[in-house]
Amino acid sequence: MSRSGGFETTEFRRTFSIETDRLLRRRLAWFASVWGGLGILGILSLVLTALFTDDKLVRDFLFGTQGDWRQVFPPAGLLGWIGIYGTALFVVAVKRNLPTQFLVRLSLLLIVFDGLFALAARIGEVPFHEVFYNLFYFWLAHLIACMVFPWTVRQALIPIAMILPLSFASKMLIEGGNLGGSIASSLWVLLCMTPGVINCGLRQSQRVQKASNRFLHKRYGMLRQELAYARQVHEALFPETKPEGDLRFSYKYEPMRQIGGDYLYAKVTEEDGRESISVALIDVTGHGIPAALTVNRLHGEIDLRFAEQPDIGPGELLRVLNRYIALTLAKHSIFATAVCFKIDSESGEIRYASGGHPPSFIRGIDGTLRELDPTSFVLGACPDADFDPGERTVEFHEGDSLIAYTDGAIEAKSPEGKMLRMDGLRGLLASKPTPGYPGGLGSWSERILTEVTNFRGGLPPEDDTLAIEIYRAVRVDGAAGGSSMTEAADASVAQA
Repeated sequence: MSRSGGFETTEFRRTFSIETDRLLRRRLAWFASVWGGLGILGILSLVLTALFTDDKLVRDFLFGTQGDWRQVFPPAGLLGWIGIYGTALFVVAVKRNLPTQFLVRLSLLLIVFDGLFALAARIGEVPFHEVFYNLFYFWLAHLIACMVFPWTVRQALIPIAMILPLSFASKMLIEGGNLGGSIASSLWVLLCMTPGVINCGLRQSQRVQKASNRFLHKRYGMLRQELAYARQVHEALFPETKPEGDLRFSYKYEPMRQIGGDYLYAKVTEEDGRESISVALIDVTGHGIPAALTVNRLHGEIDLRFAEQPDIGPGELLRVLNRYIALTLAKHSIFATAVCFKIDSESGEIRYASGGHPPSFIRGIDGTLRELDPTSFVLGACPDADFDPGERTVEFHEGDSLIAYTDGAIEAKSPEGKMLRMDGLRGLLASKPTPGYPGGLGSWSERILTEVTNFRGGLPPEDDTLAIEIYRAVRVDGAAGGSSMTEAADASVAQA
């Protein structure tokens, strides 16, 4: 059993035990007061009958007769029965911290004592002992108890297992019965008590099922709240967009579930009017919470690396990620693809390294596309000594857009089961910008997510999908990025 499964089983058992304790306490108080009260009323009626009438049968039952030692059983049984029920009611009413096991044993003791009382009446040969011959009183008390107490089948069998052997021994040794008759009588009582045991089993099963449903419903609500908070924490790891400046940056993310395994890291540096941006786009194997936990670990590793090496290049960053995944995650069959970029606003170049990630694109000012193919293996597939990030450098002109994504975009399926693939995405990026998505101004990431959703026909995603765009603004007459002249230039080239 897994640790999480064991924890949930233990938690459910604790919750179910608390519910059982409360139910058993209420039912035990009810049974001791109602069933015990009826018995006390019956005994009082017998006492009054014995005191104010000449009924010899009742007197003999209550006080016994001279010369017959067995006649001490009925009055002793009456006194003991009153004492046990009165004590049980007092204990349940006064003691509030009794353990569940004690309450169960107390409920069983009441029924066992009812059986002993029935035996005492039968052994004492009271005038109406025929009623108790087959332990009718014990059968009735046991049946009511099975309908009232939250017993298991094993617990319901305990009073039967204790009373029937005593009944058989009494029949053979004290009452002088024959073997065949004693066996038949015991089997008949056992048969009559079977419905109560079956009822216990059915009610226990239903109670466990209802408790399980309540427990799961409560846990589901708690899990939804925790996932909502986890999503807030997860999304807080993502960078802010950068809508202005020489290098503009935007992205759109749609996890398959509330949280996912796609991740984006961006670090923007501005110094003496010169901008640079470092980006790492990562796609971890798997989905949901396990993938999100992996993303959290990778975020910490990247943050630490940039704190120690602010000028780290994409190739070295990819090597660091591969080493970390190979040493810590690959042994759990967790791998990742990643593409790392570093862009400088003055150099007009993109340095990049891609570890098994789908090809990125540079969409030129004239609408042409250039593909940036992977430069190395999937991260974690080989040890650090054998890993070559294969960093490359490509030109990045003014008006160009760098577009990258995770495989959830190209693996999206239509309602008919057709996959978008690279050709579909390539065709989308090669198309002219639409009025809703003018292009060139950081809108390609949103357009990709929208078109992927339309391609799926509105169906839920089967994988996490993340798309990013880095756009190099056009400068006019040396105007700084973000000026009105730059915006006009952007608008003029957007129709390309």
